[in-house]
Amino acid sequence: MSDQIRVLHVIGTMYPGGMENFIMNLYENIDRNLIQFDFAVHMIKENDYTEKIKEMGGSVYILPRLMNNPLKNICELYKIVKDNRYKIVIRHTSNALVAPQLWAAKMAGAMVVCHSHTETDPKLLPHRIGRMFINKCVDERFACSDNAGKWMFKNGNYRIVRNAVDIEKFTYNTQASERIRREFGMYGKNIYCHIGNFSATKNHKFLLKIYAEIAEIDSNAAFFCVGEGDLRTEIERQAVELGIQDKLILTGVRKDVSDLMSFFDVLIFPSIYEGLPLTLIEAQVSGLPCLISDTITDEVIVTNGLVEMESIRRSPKIWAEKAVEMAKDPDRTCQYENIKENGYDIKSLSKWYEDFFKQAAERR
Repeated sequence: MSDQIRVLHVIGTMYPGGMENFIMNLYENIDRNLIQFDFAVHMIKENDYTEKIKEMGGSVYILPRLMNNPLKNICELYKIVKDNRYKIVIRHTSNALVAPQLWAAKMAGAMVVCHSHTETDPKLLPHRIGRMFINKCVDERFACSDNAGKWMFKNGNYRIVRNAVDIEKFTYNTQASERIRREFGMYGKNIYCHIGNFSATKNHKFLLKIYAEIAEIDSNAAFFCVGEGDLRTEIERQAVELGIQDKLILTGVRKDVSDLMSFFDVLIFPSIYEGLPLTLIEAQVSGLPCLISDTITDEVIVTNGLVEMESIRRSPKIWAEKAVEMAKDPDRTCQYENIKENGYDIKSLSKWYEDFFKQAAERR
């Protein structure tokens, strides 16, 4: 359509993860007759969202990695924005190292949005340097939480844009639960799970120690880790050392996470740091009890009685005892009104985005 607004999202990769899942949730629910999403990434990986993006009418551009070849990266991004006359560019990021990309998109004539998705990052010094410039490079500042906004923009103004989810899709489904139970043969088992790619920040080493302690308490326990990543081999080795390899299932990346959540009994999430994890919102929609680290902002708690926080400085045994207690007869009712009132309904957010994009395009 000639009057269709094309928005360019810039992100490292569209491999399933928190930021990526949020963007795809939005993409699937926005009116694509009005708004079309395209993507600039530095890597295409097996089982990522590339093919799905193309099926939905989007384009995917590959840039050289910013840290490896910064000049070529920003020059090619400038050319993509300029040649395709993008009016709106959104950079999704966890740190301010992307300031040169924002500047390049702005110089190419786009309205530039920086969307902060976390509240800390190991690249602390480079982030602080980039943050000195980032507020001068952007027209709009989005953050998934208040802490993520302060992390990225410091004293600059920013708008909270929640990591909204498809409530209907993630509401507890008995048939989905039974399908997954049949797939894995998990009858009579209590299912403890984690959802997240194998990265240091997700704290899988500590998670497996919790799993080992649960195995001592709950003889019917089974453990799941959903995701992929460079640390998978290390986690497999640790499972053997802890003697839980026969109780642990590593599913890899799954495209039916909503069904899995209906099957699971407790989600354990001992992250070292996060922004505002989309997974925890999805879990609450499903009525899935969550035991999470107190390093995560309490803004993520949008329901009553489903989420408990614990310190990762406390012993795995304490975590295990809490998890076992939480696994007992949870109420899987969706607290729809609480979730919607807190801004996590993707259908409402999609309508807001449509208006935002139309107004932004009119200003260019």
